[in-house]
Amino acid sequence: MIIELFGPAGSGKTTFAHALAHHLQARGYAAKVVLSYEPGVDPSPLDPGGFWYALQRIGMATIRTAAFAHRPMNNASGFRLTARLIRTLTPRNPIWLMRFSQYILHLSVAWRRSLGTGQIVIFDQGFIQAVCSLGLFCRTADTSSLEAALALIPRSDIAINVDAAEPLLSERLRERLSRQSYMERMFEADSNTNLQSTPIINLVKSLLLSKGRSVLTVEMSDVPSLREAVFRVETEICEMCSGMSR
Repeated sequence: MIIELFGPAGSGKTTFAHALAHHLQARGYAAKVVLSYEPGVDPSPLDPGGFWYALQRIGMATIRTAAFAHRPMNNASGFRLTARLIRTLTPRNPIWLMRFSQYILHLSVAWRRSLGTGQIVIFDQGFIQAVCSLGLFCRTADTSSLEAALALIPRSDIAINVDAAEPLLSERLRERLSRQSYMERMFEADSNTNLQSTPIINLVKSLLLSKGRSVLTVEMSDVPSLREAVFRVETEICEMCSGMSR
């Protein structure tokens, strides 16, 4: 089973993904979070500016991409999907174009490897989130282009929209920024840009619903809401597993 989350930056996607995985593991499920990254959580006193962090991040991404390129037949579907999504929603900034191209390729490979593993695999930044982010950075996204992008991506078993009130999003983004090193901030969108993603995410959600896609919406405002969200998703998973076993 593949679960993917989408929502604005600061809504709590990564926190929820790991809380859900730990809860499912405690209940006896084989569950894991894939391609997860939370900015500003591991600053190093030996690298206050984050320059070593930047070199590591660029180096690892380059090595992974080169490894995929050396197996073109195995990863052909990932390259095709990446090219089609980038053509449909092209970021105007060349740096973000390269970053999204690289991430979508890695996501495609990880998604393919997750199929048929017998595990519950959770993506806190899955394909729906990628479409939302591309829509934000291409600056010219409209209903038709977002709809075309959504038609290209693989379908997860459960899609979850993680949300929080705008004042709380702003507060979390400011707190995240205060924890980040100088170089780490170079790899992330600024708070104002992140907050502009909400209308696009809402439009993507409405497009999914209009196509008959089921989307769970969870609110991540505090610890009780996190527990309630985990319980709701666990209930959905149990119902799906029960239906599959019949």
